Amino acid sequence: MRKRDWLSAALIVALLRSDVVFATDAPFSVVGISVDGSSIALPSDPSTAVRFNVGTRVLDVTFAPTPNSDPRPLRFRYQLARHDPAWRDPIGVMRFAVRFNDASDNTISGEEFDAHGESAGWTGNPATSVFTERRESLDVPQGASRLQVWLSSAGPQQTMGVYALDDLTVTLIPRDPTAPHQRIPLIPSEGSLMTTSAGTPVGWARHGTSLGIAQIAPRAGKAPLVIMRDDRADAFGGWLTTGRGALPLSGAAKVVITWREAYSIGWGGSARISYPYLPAGDYQLRLQALTIEGAPESAETVTPIVVVPPFYERRGFWVFIFAAAAIAAGLLARQITRRRMQRRLDALERERAVEHERSRIARDLHDNLGADLTHLALLSDLAQTDADDAAKVRLHFDQIFDLAQSLTRQVDEIVWAVNPSNDSLGKFVPFLSSYAQKYLLAADIPCRLDIPATLPDAPLSSAQRHHLFLTVKEALHNVVKHARATEAWLRIRAEAFQLEIRVEDNGCGIAGTAAEGDGMGNMQQRIAGIGGALARSSGPGGGTCIALSLPLLKSR
Repeated sequence: MRKRDWLSAALIVALLRSDVVFATDAPFSVVGISVDGSSIALPSDPSTAVRFNVGTRVLDVTFAPTPNSDPRPLRFRYQLARHDPAWRDPIGVMRFAVRFNDASDNTISGEEFDAHGESAGWTGNPATSVFTERRESLDVPQGASRLQVWLSSAGPQQTMGVYALDDLTVTLIPRDPTAPHQRIPLIPSEGSLMTTSAGTPVGWARHGTSLGIAQIAPRAGKAPLVIMRDDRADAFGGWLTTGRGALPLSGAAKVVITWREAYSIGWGGSARISYPYLPAGDYQLRLQALTIEGAPESAETVTPIVVVPPFYERRGFWVFIFAAAAIAAGLLARQITRRRMQRRLDALERERAVEHERSRIARDLHDNLGADLTHLALLSDLAQTDADDAAKVRLHFDQIFDLAQSLTRQVDEIVWAVNPSNDSLGKFVPFLSSYAQKYLLAADIPCRLDIPATLPDAPLSSAQRHHLFLTVKEALHNVVKHARATEAWLRIRAEAFQLEIRVEDNGCGIAGTAAEGDGMGNMQQRIAGIGGALARSSGPGGGTCIALSLPLLKSR
């Protein structure tokens, strides 16, 4: 028996094992396979292999939760056997963040420290897991008066898992070298309901779209573990220090933050993975559901995949060659010529598509980043000019730092806008709501979300997402800059294939005779350009409402 026959027999045996299933009601399943951008129909019999030829540039596989399969919150892992050495997880991220605030609690600067995957020594339970030591040293920026700690599961949206924090301590290093260092623990044992997971330590508060994600693990005689247990792929949450927990920084030049962490973080929603240039052979695409804590929860599901070897390795090819060599030579020459022409045509088409996309990205970069880059160069020149004045130099560098952060956010927004995997209402709404909350929270304005639990699976083009986002962004900017509001609302509805987005505030409003500025005109032009409509209603002292609407297409 040849080696390939042995491999095929081994594959059949593996697929019939008791711990491997093909059930269509498994918690997660393969919902799409494409090669080089072209979809392949999934076999009606799950034991039938998906086949494609060797030389394929990229194999794309889409996983998704199976509707009505298992009501429990679960995440998943996957492995392409004979290619991946171990199980793999789509990368979910949770964050430990530090913010420096001024006397008015406005954020001056901050740092974020990501956690993803699974920490060494994780046992599935924070109480018994081995915690990893972390230490970060940060300079206190000029004008900072308080330090605030944030824990968040907000990124990406489908992140699910557990993050546990212990022994969080801040050491204040004073500007006076003769003064002693001050070491301050930030997780107290006191608080409300501290014997339950719903307890709240003194100086801490919950935040996010699902407050239940933030929990504690009480411990007798010790401060509790601070925990984020994100069991929802459509929400985020976490902890932040506030009130007594926001640490005063009077006289401090530097802070040293130490903490211990243990985590298991994965993915609970739809995901798309890619495998480039797979060699010929027989593979098994394995998929398994996990608990939120990362423990296997169900039997594996397997999709057989066969990468067909090139024709010149098959016996029939040589039979054909010897039987009709002359005819084959002529046909081969003709086929080679046709393939060369087709490859050339394909290459020209790809070049045209790349040039079109480059032009669009170049316009976005010029429109969004050109002025800021010029401003950045100007600040750099000013810093050099004022090199002898330390105060002015520090001010210039603070401005450069803030502008660089703004540029980074703009680049992230452009990258998100041109990513075709985000071309749907279901991807756009979570991104928009998360941005609105973060943007308004930085200005100390609470953002209330009014969004239905389910939205239609309607497609949104890259241009539609781009202009909708920039319009809402401009409306939020006006709330922060002009409204003098103490509260804002983001309301989204999608009914009868009509998308409606409203940005409202309780600010000072606009007089009925006030002239509309360029900002309003730009917003109206953007929405009109994608086939929508925009209106503003406002009155002195009555707040302002920006309402936009856009017809939606039915899902493809």
